[in-house]
Order: sequence, then C-alpha cells, then structure tokens
Amino acid sequence: MKKLVVLLCLALLSIGFASKLNVSTWGFNLDLLDKNISKPFLEKYGIEIVREVGNNSVRLTKLISQKDNPVIDVVHFADYFAALAVKNGILQPIDVTKLSNYNDIYDFAKDPIKGNYGVGYTVYSLGIVYRTDKIKRPVTSWKDFWAKDVANHISLPDITTTQGPVMMMHFNKIFGADPYDPELKVAYEKVRELSKNVVTFYKTSSELINLFKMGEVWMAPVTRFSWGQFLDTGLPLAWVIPEDGMLGFLNVISIVKGTKNLDAAYKYIDFLISEQVQYNEAMDLVDSPVNTKVVVPPEIAEKLTYGIEHIKSLVFYDTNFIVENYDKWIDKWNKLIAQ
Repeated sequence: MKKLVVLLCLALLSIGFASKLNVSTWGFNLDLLDKNISKPFLEKYGIEIVREVGNNSVRLTKLISQKDNPVIDVVHFADYFAALAVKNGILQPIDVTKLSNYNDIYDFAKDPIKGNYGVGYTVYSLGIVYRTDKIKRPVTSWKDFWAKDVANHISLPDITTTQGPVMMMHFNKIFGADPYDPELKVAYEKVRELSKNVVTFYKTSSELINLFKMGEVWMAPVTRFSWGQFLDTGLPLAWVIPEDGMLGFLNVISIVKGTKNLDAAYKYIDFLISEQVQYNEAMDLVDSPVNTKVVVPPEIAEKLTYGIEHIKSLVFYDTNFIVENYDKWIDKWNKLIAQ
C-alpha cells in the first residue's frame, strides 16, 4: 500500500512538472499576452506558462548563470541577444520539422541567427519619421539626414540601442562601402561629419517622442512598434520607406539547452507562430506578424510592420557579425561622441 502511494505521488509530481513551461520574456503587455497566448495555450494543451520577465541583458546574464542547471525552457530575445546566447552555449538547435506552422512564416524569420537556434516570431522595421509642417519637401532617403535644411533638428539612435549597430552598417552600405567592413570606416566618418547637426543620439523612443513634441527634432529613424505612440501625439508626421532600404529586425524564440520540457517547448513555439495567435497579437498591436497568412484591416496595418511594400523594403544584416564587432564599435562610438 505504501509503495502504491509513493508511486501515485511521484506520478502526480511528474504530471505537475510537465504541465508547466517556464518562459523568459519581456515585461510588456502581459495582460494581452495572457489573453492571446497563456490562456488559450493552457486550454489547448493543459500547460501553464510561467513567465520570468526582464530586459534582454538581465535575462541573458541569468540564463548564463543557470547554464549547468537551467530553470527556463524557452526564451524570447531580440535577435542580437539570441546570437549572444548561442555564443555563450545556452541554446539548443530547433528541429523545425516539429513545427507545423513553420512553412507559413516569412523566409527571413525561419533561421535568422543561423544554425536553427531561433525562430523569428515578430518583425519590426526602422524607417524615417519627419514633421511635415517643418520639412516641406519629400524625404526619400537615409542620406536626407545630411541635408542642410534639417541641420540641428535631427536625432539618431545611439550605438547601444538594438538599432544602432545595424544603422551604422547600413550607412556604410548607402555611401558605397561594404556593410560588413569590421571597422565601418565610412559610416563613422559620415556620422562624425553629421554629429554637429544632431540634437541627441537617443536611447529610448519616449525620449525621442518628447523631442518631437517640443519641436527640437523634426526627423529621426523610428521603430515601427513605436509609430502608434508617435501618431497619438497628434503632430503632422509622415512615415518614410527609404528608397535605399528600410531596416528590418526580428524578435526570436529559442529553446534553452538542457530543458526538461522539450515537447512543451515545441508546442509553445508552434503555437506562437500560428495564424490565429499571430492575428490576435497583431490586432491588439502587440507584435507585427511573421505568419504570411495573417490579414489585418488597414487601420491596424498602418501601425504595424505589415504589407507587401513594407516587407519587401526590409534589409536584414547578419546579427552574428554585430556580436563579433560590437565591443569595438562601442569604443569607436564613444570616442566619436566625445569629440
């Protein structure tokens, strides 16, 4: 009898353990994530999502500290931090044949950090936003930041932002150099030339929005996920898809190496990239979809990275190259800004 009770307790513990999935993610829109992901996932699979939240850097550091005995099963990262996680050996390759919705996502989302260590589940762009009451001519190119009529009224992202390194690679490209030059010589020369006309190198979208409101900044690179907040200001603003390409970024979902809930991890990733979940997240303006089957109305599409023209304009750069050169670029940037 005692043996039967022990076996029953072990079975219950096993069921309880398997019915939870530990997810590391950001702390944004948690109510909507519960509505669109946690609750329907629990209803469908009987698996409870337990979240650990924080920014990319803090969560990466914690995963590294737990490397030999992982607590987290799946992790959401910006593509750069996912590449860093691979470098630190804390992720395991994903068997994409286990994902029924994999063929429905954009090709650029299928293996963004190489080696199948992550699947892109949301995309966003970095375009140009400008005040149409201050700049009367059309803005068409990244090179317009060097125009005389916008001098002292522009802002650029700091190199320490997710967008900063990619922007510098693109500057190298549009001015005729190799975007994969480890020194980014041309880009740094052009930004040095431009720096005297930059109000500030911003670090957050809220900081940039305030500068637009005060009339200090008339034009800046803006992430699409913050575009709705810019529109809410009521300012006369235009979003530009630059003729020389709009920068594309992905957030990825990865499996932590050594997870004890591998089957649940695959269910979660597949659920996340499904048409219904991607649609629900898009309609609530949480994330822009990578599932090509998702169709949203124009008033929603306007605030997302969405639509044939928008998606075709995206330019992606190898995140692993950024990881290799990041520290050197930061050092060069700090010296440039100090001048």
